[in-house]
Amino acid sequence: MPSFYRTQTLKIEEQPMFSEVNAASGAVWNDCCSQMDMYQWHRGYPHAHNHFYFGKDCEGWIDKKLSNPLLHSQSRQAVRERYFKSWKSYAALKKSGSIQKPKPPNKRKNYLTTRFKKSAIRFVEGTLFGKRVELSLAQGQPKIDIPLPSNFDMSKAEHIATIDLCYNYGQWTLHFSYRYETETPEIGEKVIGVDIGEIHPIVSHDGTDTRIFNGRYIRSLYRLRNKVLAEFSQAISRCKRHSKRWWQLTRRKWKRIRKIDNQIKDGLHKQTTKFVKYCQTQGVGTIVLGDLTGIRNTLNYGKRANQKLHQWAFGKIAELITYKAKSLGIKVKTIDESYTSQTCPKCGDRKKPTNRNYTCTCGFKYHRDGVGAINIRRKYLGHFGDPVVAETDFVRMTPPLGFRLEVPVASS
Repeated sequence: MPSFYRTQTLKIEEQPMFSEVNAASGAVWNDCCSQMDMYQWHRGYPHAHNHFYFGKDCEGWIDKKLSNPLLHSQSRQAVRERYFKSWKSYAALKKSGSIQKPKPPNKRKNYLTTRFKKSAIRFVEGTLFGKRVELSLAQGQPKIDIPLPSNFDMSKAEHIATIDLCYNYGQWTLHFSYRYETETPEIGEKVIGVDIGEIHPIVSHDGTDTRIFNGRYIRSLYRLRNKVLAEFSQAISRCKRHSKRWWQLTRRKWKRIRKIDNQIKDGLHKQTTKFVKYCQTQGVGTIVLGDLTGIRNTLNYGKRANQKLHQWAFGKIAELITYKAKSLGIKVKTIDESYTSQTCPKCGDRKKPTNRNYTCTCGFKYHRDGVGAINIRRKYLGHFGDPVVAETDFVRMTPPLGFRLEVPVASS
């Protein structure tokens, strides 16, 4: 039975125990680093961080040697799982070469977010003190008792898989992870190709219709972020480091930046949700995304253009589409999108467009990103670059439809 996850964040009041618990998680992480060095040394790999080797018994060997007098056993295992997940990501990056000189997870930590699994979580309701959640620590240690707001939905408690105790910019928060199991939904057989762009975050084509999701609002937020960052950096550079004025400006800067980042995140969520719901209503069974891994390594268009490309959140968009589509039972595939925006879908000739419209000598005219979405879909179906004999496919093809993100406007 397929399952999907949802998350919820809750701000909480600080307790003295919180810092001790996260410090204990950091100590377990450091212990994992030390044990990994010892594991590599015993097996003849003295330079573990340069020549990484995965032994079949490595994770179990380290797990047996981990101990902490404060943390619950499941919380220790969560740190170990996070540590090995980081190593696997590092090994994958080295193998793919998508990032130059990736850094292994060998940095020691003073604090680390603590994860409590289901066996260490207990919800209490109907007492004199209201709704509460109790997080268990090691045997003999007192439980962490955290009050919950009166509007907290206790009916979701049975679906909670994990709770993370996080500290972020002076604020303690609980991150609830809900796991839901759903029956396999009936999905269609339609295939839709998606071209992820910097100007237009999502451009899709399902064989007939092309939909363009406008990204002007999100791009304006990135420009605002760059402007705010430059203004504050200029003001901070005139202050003595770590002076009172320096700290005031630094706190104000990151407060503004966090607000803009949240607006960008909200915009990306709204665009991807609208797209996935459209796929559901149209009976789409497979979403095909263009793989943009390593694209920044080969592009150099100058200072301004490079800044936009390096802030291009194509990975985040692909991640949001993937998990939202999975919750609806829609498959998501990725393919190499080389030359998809340069190849004419009608005659198969290649031409690099110079503006937002693609024009071919055969008479075919269409939106540049729409051409990319068409060819991504055709490439997945095995027809990429094949000339189209019948004209009917392109006579029936409707002009692309644009969709602008609706954002609230403050009234004067």
